[in-house]
Amino acid sequence: MPGYMLNDTQRIKSFLPWVVFFVTISSACLLFLLGIHFAKYLIFAFSILSIVLIFDKETFKESIKQISIFLTPWLFWLLSLLVLSAIHGADGYSYGYNALLIMVLVFLSLQSISLSRNLLIRVIALFLFFMSIAIIIHVLTIGFIDNGVYSVNKNKVAGVVTFLSICCFSSLIFEKDIFAFKEQIFIALSVLTSLLCIVLLEARTALLAYFALVLVVCLGKKFKVALVVLIISCIMVALFSATGRIQQGISDLQNFQDGNNRTSWGIRLELWKFALIGFCDSPVYGWGSKAFDALVDNGYVFGVQDYFRTHFHSDFFQTLVGGGLIGVIGWISTLILLVRQSWKDFTKLALLASILAMGLTDRYWSHWITFYPFVSLWVLLYLSGDSEENRIKNV
Repeated sequence: MPGYMLNDTQRIKSFLPWVVFFVTISSACLLFLLGIHFAKYLIFAFSILSIVLIFDKETFKESIKQISIFLTPWLFWLLSLLVLSAIHGADGYSYGYNALLIMVLVFLSLQSISLSRNLLIRVIALFLFFMSIAIIIHVLTIGFIDNGVYSVNKNKVAGVVTFLSICCFSSLIFEKDIFAFKEQIFIALSVLTSLLCIVLLEARTALLAYFALVLVVCLGKKFKVALVVLIISCIMVALFSATGRIQQGISDLQNFQDGNNRTSWGIRLELWKFALIGFCDSPVYGWGSKAFDALVDNGYVFGVQDYFRTHFHSDFFQTLVGGGLIGVIGWISTLILLVRQSWKDFTKLALLASILAMGLTDRYWSHWITFYPFVSLWVLLYLSGDSEENRIKNV
């Protein structure tokens, strides 16, 4: 009997980390996007259970060493969040703490398995393909409901689809040799399906991520491939033009110059002007996570009447006015160190470039629905990296 119990315990120990992986990748690709907060608690619960069961004194010190290496770039942003929470209150900053907790727990709970980049990308491609098909069917048969699909804002949907697409596309470019030919075909099919999905979603911010991918491919010195990615990006621009979205953006800018600011781009430009005014009046620590409301409550008048949104449609301006120099310095320091840490992993660099590029004109880092998927993918990409120092194998 004890022997059977020992075997069952060993099976549970070896199985639980894979449960954590499945829950994490499912949450990154789908559950967070659907607004399911409970997904993070599933990650917490299974991760803690896995950490407790696989705990080994011999590898604990090495685990701490590895997690410290992984977390070092994030400490500057975390420090800025702590300072801003002390000044403005914790409300609005919890998403950052939760995101960091997700990464720490997933990192520690997956230490006992060898997660290959091949497996990770194949699973992402599978989610990407079926998600894209489902979204395409929704848009073609039902259309947009309240500017969204499946009750989710279409820009957020396009953001997560773009994260997954960029991971698959960049891995196919830089790590093609780790995939069998049939796997390459399926990954390419998933990427092409996602591109059609993004065009149908009419989310212009996603275009920025693919132009950012061109720069990452150039950094990888694959200039011919960069030209192909550029051509694909230009084709997407042409398809967006066919839907009228590019012309609408140009029209918005012309209307703004003529004094009409009640358009998509007009409101964004007014928001960014408002953010700069707020930053100039509180440059050190900003106005907090709800900076728009704080400015209005302090007598500042926004340039568009009857506008009730409470964010600035840009990660950069949100950070600038919300956290001032404290927030900006902490965030930029973390970004620089993340680039340095991932310099030889172009799939990770492409993912980072995508969230920053799209964050120019909308919130992706500053909103949990898109930031949780990003950090989940980030830690999984880190653990699946080629370097043996990125993970510990328990024998």
